[in-house]
Amino acid sequence: MKRIAVGLLACAALLGAALHTQRADATLPNYPSGTSVGEGVPLKAYATIAPQVHGFGDVITARLAVVADTKWVDPTRLRVSTDFKPYQLVRHSTEATVQVGRFQQLTWTWTLRCITSACVPRVPPSERFHIFRFQLIHIDYLTPNGKRAYGIAATWPKVEVVSQVSPGVAKFLQKTNHLNWRFHIAPVAAPTYRLSPSVLYWLALSGGLVLLLGASLLGWHWYRLIRPRRVQEAGGPTGTPLERALTVLAWAHARGDDTLERKALERVAGELDVETPIPDIDELSRTARELAWSSQRPEDDEVETFSERARGSGRPSETEEVAE
Repeated sequence: MKRIAVGLLACAALLGAALHTQRADATLPNYPSGTSVGEGVPLKAYATIAPQVHGFGDVITARLAVVADTKWVDPTRLRVSTDFKPYQLVRHSTEATVQVGRFQQLTWTWTLRCITSACVPRVPPSERFHIFRFQLIHIDYLTPNGKRAYGIAATWPKVEVVSQVSPGVAKFLQKTNHLNWRFHIAPVAAPTYRLSPSVLYWLALSGGLVLLLGASLLGWHWYRLIRPRRVQEAGGPTGTPLERALTVLAWAHARGDDTLERKALERVAGELDVETPIPDIDELSRTARELAWSSQRPEDDEVETFSERARGSGRPSETEEVAE
């Protein structure tokens, strides 16, 4: 009984404060058998703001109370939407519920404040610059599938913002356009540092250079590890074309490359050809072609003997031919 009495007193107090505000007209179902909220309607809404007159930057509290007959209304299916521009929320809204029998009251509370230029009282004073009217409050009752069944609207009381500057100070500002500071904000005290900015700058610069150098060394080491190995080129061709052809012949014969060996013999034969017929050299040239086109691969002693005779054939070098 004591808990019920406390709930009734709380409801009466909230409704007493809310009755000072105007309840908006609503299109609601009517139950002739009566409801716990009166007038045969399933729910009613009341909106209050405190304080309605406040100084610039002060915090105000907006409170919406919705009373419902739980026989006809499921309070969990009520949805409230409103807007307080240019005011902003100081903290998230809170919701409180009080129920006695079929009577249930849901109360939403918003804590608001406006510190933007839109809420600054203007000079000279004008009511339209000081009074704010928030948007209507829409309270919708949803069906079990989430669609709107019906709803009501409530109106917030007007809010008046007054300046926190006294009339004497306002007149002084209008005449002199000068602010008489009670507390001087200059000169500002010299800043103190745990570490000198100059020292910190040079330490940071030195650290950056050290890191850059380390990264460069690591990058060079990494490049040397993964870069492809370049084959060192020889200092240029050595010997005469005949000597180079004989070298290729020896290399191909030693490795058993028959195709390359026959090509090398053809090359040797071509190098032995001269414009002025020389019997020994012509014989070596014919021998090279016979070995190149032979059905059988030449023996080792044949290749060695032929190579020695070709080297000692007295074939003039390219330099001697050019000199002639």
